[in-house]
Amino acid sequence: MDPLKSFIYGALLLTAPAFAQYPAAERITLYWGLSANQENGRARWELTLVNQDTVALPASGWTLFFNFMRPIDAQSVSPMVRLTHINGDFYRLEPTETFTPLPAGARRTLTFESLGPILKAIDAPTGFYFVFRDTEGQALPPAPVRDVRILPFVSAFQTQSHPADQRPSPTPALDYYQNAYLHLLPSETLIPVIPTPYHLSRQAGSCQLDRATTITYEPALAREADFLAQALTPLLGTRPHLVEGGEVQKGIRLQLGTVRLPDTGQQVSSEAYHLLIHPATGVTITGSDPSGVFYGIQTLRQLIDPSQYRQASGAFSLPAVEIIDAPRFGYRGLHLDVARNFQPKDVVLRLLDVMALYKLNRFHFHLTDDEGWRLAIDGLPELTEIGGCRGHTETELDCLIPSYGSGPEAGRLPGSGYYTREDFIEILRYATARHIEVIPEIDMPGHARAAIKAMEARYARLKAKGLSESEAAAYRLIDPADTSTYRSVQGWDDNVINVCLPSTYHFLEKVITELQRLYAEAGAPLRVVHTGGDEVPHGAWSGSPACQALMRSEGIQDPAELQPYFLQRFHQILRQRGLRTAGWEEIALVSTEENHRRVHRPNPRFRNEGFLVYAWNNIWGSGAEDHAYRLANAGYDVVLSLASNLYFDLAYTKHPEEAGLYWAGFVDNDTPYRLEPFELFLGPLYDWLGRPLPPERFAHHERLTPEGQRHIVGIQGQLWGETLRTPDRVFYMALPRLLALAERAWARQPEWSQIQDSDARRQAFEKAWNEFANRLGQRELPRLDVVYPDASYRLPPPGAVVENGYLKANVALPGLAIHYTLDGSEPTPASPRYTTPVRLEGHGEVRLRTFDTRGRGSRSVRVVY
Repeated sequence: MDPLKSFIYGALLLTAPAFAQYPAAERITLYWGLSANQENGRARWELTLVNQDTVALPASGWTLFFNFMRPIDAQSVSPMVRLTHINGDFYRLEPTETFTPLPAGARRTLTFESLGPILKAIDAPTGFYFVFRDTEGQALPPAPVRDVRILPFVSAFQTQSHPADQRPSPTPALDYYQNAYLHLLPSETLIPVIPTPYHLSRQAGSCQLDRATTITYEPALAREADFLAQALTPLLGTRPHLVEGGEVQKGIRLQLGTVRLPDTGQQVSSEAYHLLIHPATGVTITGSDPSGVFYGIQTLRQLIDPSQYRQASGAFSLPAVEIIDAPRFGYRGLHLDVARNFQPKDVVLRLLDVMALYKLNRFHFHLTDDEGWRLAIDGLPELTEIGGCRGHTETELDCLIPSYGSGPEAGRLPGSGYYTREDFIEILRYATARHIEVIPEIDMPGHARAAIKAMEARYARLKAKGLSESEAAAYRLIDPADTSTYRSVQGWDDNVINVCLPSTYHFLEKVITELQRLYAEAGAPLRVVHTGGDEVPHGAWSGSPACQALMRSEGIQDPAELQPYFLQRFHQILRQRGLRTAGWEEIALVSTEENHRRVHRPNPRFRNEGFLVYAWNNIWGSGAEDHAYRLANAGYDVVLSLASNLYFDLAYTKHPEEAGLYWAGFVDNDTPYRLEPFELFLGPLYDWLGRPLPPERFAHHERLTPEGQRHIVGIQGQLWGETLRTPDRVFYMALPRLLALAERAWARQPEWSQIQDSDARRQAFEKAWNEFANRLGQRELPRLDVVYPDASYRLPPPGAVVENGYLKANVALPGLAIHYTLDGSEPTPASPRYTTPVRLEGHGEVRLRTFDTRGRGSRSVRVVY
């Protein structure tokens, strides 16, 4: 918004209440509270309006808009208001004839019921704003409600999703006892690198490097040498001298060569490295290829104690070690959704830094969805001008409607935003320099509303300019005569492109061509395009005359068969350009009805087409837990993207104040670590209500065959964007879970997963996780504090109890500091630090928080004694 418009907008907001006799929106407080989760699968909640102005909220002339991520039963709403579902998660609330004015200083409570349980504060409606109307019925500029308060979740009716819900909400005592097997280990006993190297041999002594350090490198490793020099500059206070070729007496040498695994003698041709640090000869990194050298550099960086960054003495020491290392999986990925809530370029660059540090090599960039199109495409400016913008709108010819609480003000983060060509090229170059391949996702044919609305705006603009129908509709994505009715999982009724129009494929060809140009200009590899392909709602295309004509000509009987038809055509577009087709698991499955239930099986039609399939649906108790194995056994290359282990947008725990979704369960730090890609059914396993799932429950599930193992090409963590409303939230949800993902993607199969006896396996797992948790708490999180301090990872709150008059506390990541207070105040880094049990006298309360080395604290916990 330009300054003049901003001034006029603000002036109207200030004058509108006086002109139309409405209270100012900033003087209305909204309280939202959950009443109960009911046995019928519904949640009952209340919205209370408090008028703190001197003017009454009138009986008519206003509308309250908001977003809410669950279907609301309009019939359940208090009769004094009328609720309308607009689209997606967007609703409006209007007074009925029974609504009486809300006087100054008064409050009024409205009741609602919605589908599905509610367990968290983040579930609350968001993005509230009023639109008032003047005396002539004209809408005034939207007025956001700034004061929205969430009432606490305190009763069992609020913290249980269902009467059968056996999952307890975290308490200090519960956390304390769950952490009981964890304990602080001597730092010198810890494996000093994440992910765990294939082979590590500690040697005597250390290697000292200082400002005189020289980095020599082979010509093919100039980029890696430059990266290392930049990484060491903060430690040395000056950039190390780089020398191409030649010998180094005592410094760092980067070279290419043969790398063999020490136990098998196998030569590894890709991403392997041999790191030798010797007190006399310095550092040598030999890589099987430049990627291997780069990963050797990242290991070297992790061998530097974080405390040496703070000293900034111009010198540092490295322990003498020999490491021979290679990854278990070639695909080690992280997915980021920027369509739902946009993330600025700097956030993406920092995320790439963290990925690279822990040897992840695929960045799955979810650039488009129903709620946003985030990449500028030459020749189609509406994709970002309309599709990259959200705000209050009557027509969506200027921007998209608000989603996920983005509010009425167009052009503001996180609802609005996109990457220019220059931004995207910079991201590609940054990733490529860190040996990360960027896989773009252009989500089709469902999840495409932003593109649809953008191309409708383009059509309207060109028609208004007098262009012909064929010219204006060249990239149109809908059949205007389509009468199909459907509702997507996310509540949209118009988010599926029409796959029967030539203009649809013209659009896709245009987008893919421009993508290739961007990658070529960046000098980045584009090998794979992710097509999405998931969650196409039943009923799409059934009322389209264009599709009815196509079905007759192609001999297609069911509109649902148009999805594989579309996939085949999109695949052909990509294959003609030398690109591989990727998509979520739905692109490789067919669905049939068997014994009154829906069964999904691998689609033989695409088995030999080279698809890369991302298997996500392993929700425990759903019956779909073996989808990944079915696909791999059938010959599809599979990336494990499993929701129950690897969806990092899911909440860490059930605590009401813990952000995140939970439809597939909770994903704590150890959940990705527990994942063994070749043995998914290792227990203990629980369904969505916390009920144990015995091994016999999976007796008829498909197991991975030796041939299927070869088709599990890697694993990937997912950061979906619905709740990622700030950059801090991105890193909070990603870290430290990303490190457990990296461990499982790179390191060898863990020993605990190969133990048959369940009790012995549990004990072995607890020992292994304790060591890994110590690595996080003692080494890696302090490293992030100094190397990437803007990557604000989650700090687990302490566990605590009072037993026999003593305060006892612990933390899920040993090594993190716990501070406490006894006077009711919030703990700070200056508060007493907990190290041993504390004697308590009389009665009172203890407050505790976990802190990082920068003084940033966790959520506080409270224990009454």
